[in-house]
Amino acid sequence: MTQSSRIASVVARAAAVTLLTASSLSAQAFNYPALQTPSASIRDYTGALVGGAGTTLLFQWREAAAPGMHWQFDAGFADPKGAADPLLFLGAALGKEVVRASGDQPLDVLLTAGTGASFGNGSWIRIPIGASIGHTFPLEDDMSLTPFVHPRVSIDYCSTCRGSAIGGRGRSKSTASLNFDFGAHWQVNREFGLRVAATFTGSDIVGSDETVAVGLNWTPAALSRRK
Repeated sequence: MTQSSRIASVVARAAAVTLLTASSLSAQAFNYPALQTPSASIRDYTGALVGGAGTTLLFQWREAAAPGMHWQFDAGFADPKGAADPLLFLGAALGKEVVRASGDQPLDVLLTAGTGASFGNGSWIRIPIGASIGHTFPLEDDMSLTPFVHPRVSIDYCSTCRGSAIGGRGRSKSTASLNFDFGAHWQVNREFGLRVAATFTGSDIVGSDETVAVGLNWTPAALSRRK
């Protein structure tokens, strides 16, 4: 078995385990991984299934803003378990490359900053700032594997908070939280990749449990030849 075949097998098994365990996670639906690798995009699209207290569908669009910089737009819909109302969430972020791997050091670093809002029975706002850090391992046949970690600090606000952690319904609250994504991107060919990530958060507003996302990433053919 070749090296790429072994890696493909491991990634496929990890994705299968993620999908099987996603429905048992209990985080709020708008608490989801950023799915951000440590490099700027020219243009790509990601559709993902996120495990939480129900089913969450996430769509992401990244578009170049300048060399080594891109905008990211998020949109999604969550149907939490229990009596919670369905949620619509929207977000925007900016990614800027600050360090690229070289012979002197192996890491790529992308600074990130953004804002997002969720709407259901009340509203929630998050303003995260962080950095995606990782390394890309080239494989044969245009494949590659990029493990990454994405720590970030977030200012969280809710207009009508609910839950025992914040004392019931009808109260507004703001707080700061520390969040971490651990993930990997497997580039299958020039156009398509599989992206898997889990996020760990300490927010008592959007939920402090883990969420897991499995997504398919697509770069249009004309742009994939420029990567």
